[in-house]
Amino acid sequence: MEIKYIIFLYFQLFIISTYSDLIPNNRVITDSNSTTDFNLVEGITYNIIHLKSGLILDSDGNKVCVSSASGPNQYWTLRKANNNRYNIVNVNLGRNLDSNGQSVYTGEPSIFNPYQHWVFKKIDDDLFNIAHVKSRNLDSNGLDVYISNNENDSKTNRFQQWLFEPSNYNLTAVVTDFEYPPDLKDKLDQYKTRTSLTSGNYTIENNANVTIEQWIDRTEVKMNTYFLEIKKSESLTVSKNVGMSFNIGAVIFGILGINTGFTKGIRREFTSKYEKIYRESITEMVSYNIRQRIIVPPYNSVIVHSTVDKIVINLPFKAKIRINGKADRLDKNGNVISMADVEVNAIRCYLQKEDYNVKNITVEGNSLIIDTIGTMKVDGYGLETRIETIEIPHKDPKHKDPEHKDPEHKDPEHKDPEHKDPEHKDPENEDPEHRDPKNEYPDSPSIPYYFPYYYFFVLISFLPFISSILYFIVLNKSRSDYYPI
Repeated sequence: MEIKYIIFLYFQLFIISTYSDLIPNNRVITDSNSTTDFNLVEGITYNIIHLKSGLILDSDGNKVCVSSASGPNQYWTLRKANNNRYNIVNVNLGRNLDSNGQSVYTGEPSIFNPYQHWVFKKIDDDLFNIAHVKSRNLDSNGLDVYISNNENDSKTNRFQQWLFEPSNYNLTAVVTDFEYPPDLKDKLDQYKTRTSLTSGNYTIENNANVTIEQWIDRTEVKMNTYFLEIKKSESLTVSKNVGMSFNIGAVIFGILGINTGFTKGIRREFTSKYEKIYRESITEMVSYNIRQRIIVPPYNSVIVHSTVDKIVINLPFKAKIRINGKADRLDKNGNVISMADVEVNAIRCYLQKEDYNVKNITVEGNSLIIDTIGTMKVDGYGLETRIETIEIPHKDPKHKDPEHKDPEHKDPEHKDPEHKDPEHKDPENEDPEHRDPKNEYPDSPSIPYYFPYYYFFVLISFLPFISSILYFIVLNKSRSDYYPI
């Protein structure tokens, strides 16, 4: 176990050592001595182009020339020797540009060899004279490369002017660190509405005299849309090679209560890069599982209605455009580290080549930061769902619907012209002693229906008379017993 641990520790130290030995991306000091000039930076790779011919500085392993064909020996990097003197290193060969004062070739690298020291005289932006410290300017006739003579040595001589074009790099500009209005939570309800979750209502009918139970288990799918607009900063103009993207954190979806599959946020590249405003639209499909037990009483229908929050909002925000870079870098041992993180000076150099205006930019570690603003339109569905049931009673089939009348039974409100209304009394023809008992009980179907009750009441009405007769008989009987004849 100890051996494995030591090997692992050594591997870690090797990685750290490799990255710590990278040539720092310091600004190259030129005769302009400008502190804001980042056209030349140490430790990154360049194509060095002869201005007059348009050909690239090249080497066959010893001799130096210019050529049009693309080759691995056309990449060069700069490394400080002392003060404003630099080595020009061929990245693939690991050898320094060298000269004896007349011929130009590559030699074994040394930061102490003065014949491998060069200075840079700025002409315009990334255009320079490359001067040998022991002689004169680097010159070319469009084929060979050599040191100019005294008569032709001049800053304005186009055969002695060289362009430095950065190569093998990649920049990323990510819109991140979104800041939203602080009162968003307090005002969120005004952007919410309840909307139907299903395409229509779900109805369960029960026409039987029993209670039924039914489960609803279905899935509904909805679409969320996010539309992002970001204003291009004045510091951020048209880009040719920089990948522009955005990273929306998942926090905002939690604040809005959005049902989303973007649990780690949204990271996408912008497809529109040549407008005043960056625009991008993102859609996603989200699903809802509706599962509910429904109990329906006898002779009832139940309408099941499911709803969900609908959130529609135009959300203003502030954000940061965080620019980082990777490139082929040279370490102090002459080795190339492919696509290593670069420092801010290298990023500034690359941005200048990409026609970026780098004013109003702040630095955070190895990132350049540009402030920006924008809006995000959210049209999505929430997390909170509700299932409501509405009971609609049916008519018991044993009871006839008054709207469907039996033709044999007429509506009491309907008056037959041949039959008078039983409730209507004719004062001229009505005999008070001869009333139809059926008129007294218009709902009674016939007299036989109440026959026992009728004679019962008649019998009761004669009880006083019968009682009087019986009393008289009993009284006379008692008198005859006391007063015999």
